[in-house]
Amino acid sequence: MTFGASLLIYRFTRLHVDWTSDWLFLMLVGLLATLWMILIQSPGRHQRDWIVAESFAAAVVFLLLFQVTAPLQYGAVALGRPFVDPWLSAADDWLGIDVARLAEWTARHRSLRVVLNMTYATFVPQLCVPLIVLPLVRDRGSLWEYLWHLHVCIIVAIVCSGLWPSACVFAYRRFEPLVPHVLTEQVTRQLMDLHGGRFHELRLSEMQGLISFPSFHAAGALLVTWALRRCRWWLWGVVALINVGLIAATVMLGLHYAVDLVGTAMLLGLSLWTYRRWGSRFLVRPADDGRRD
Repeated sequence: MTFGASLLIYRFTRLHVDWTSDWLFLMLVGLLATLWMILIQSPGRHQRDWIVAESFAAAVVFLLLFQVTAPLQYGAVALGRPFVDPWLSAADDWLGIDVARLAEWTARHRSLRVVLNMTYATFVPQLCVPLIVLPLVRDRGSLWEYLWHLHVCIIVAIVCSGLWPSACVFAYRRFEPLVPHVLTEQVTRQLMDLHGGRFHELRLSEMQGLISFPSFHAAGALLVTWALRRCRWWLWGVVALINVGLIAATVMLGLHYAVDLVGTAMLLGLSLWTYRRWGSRFLVRPADDGRRD
């Protein structure tokens, strides 16, 4: 459904996505799907063995989700809705948080700046951790709950970026965030060109994260921590500690408005509610021991 909606948006915004530019990724998805089909045709003698096949299925679902939604964020911004930065900035003022001054303070503490950049860079690898750890501990319920929350959070976040796009706090407040300049320069250029109708050719290998409100980095960090909550305390503790730094980095490095984190909390509340209301009816309960439902 999301892919179908994205094709309509690309047509409406005259945005052409070059799907062949990421053929290695598509080959990986095809390989995992093939392994899944082979394994379900040759199940193990014990019911618990089929978690291996299901882990491949989960990986395919995970990869296809981002294959569809990563370019869709470009289509959402290309709709050209008015930027809401004045509203987001006013919300930060109401909260009493000045992100520009906070980033300036962080810049004076070199060690803290390095640690925050390191934790922020763990975002993409972290998203893959539940796909590896949860099958190993045979927590089928948490695996599929994690994928449910990923779907809800990223799709709603893209809808928000289409309805209420943001030029990012560092561009609106005109200060340098504490990350490599080449990254923010490319994001800002793509964002402005998309919003102004000057960006029409998208190669998948050149994509950047464009979602600002709510912060999907913060949402992803919380989802990974939530998914691993039943694992060994030391593993969960390490992940939770890293993600405290990651969430703090979104604001302290000058990448997000503080109110973006408020939007993230609301997004997670929505996702948890939808899972309890609908998702748990179709997926295994978290307490499931690995048997077929």
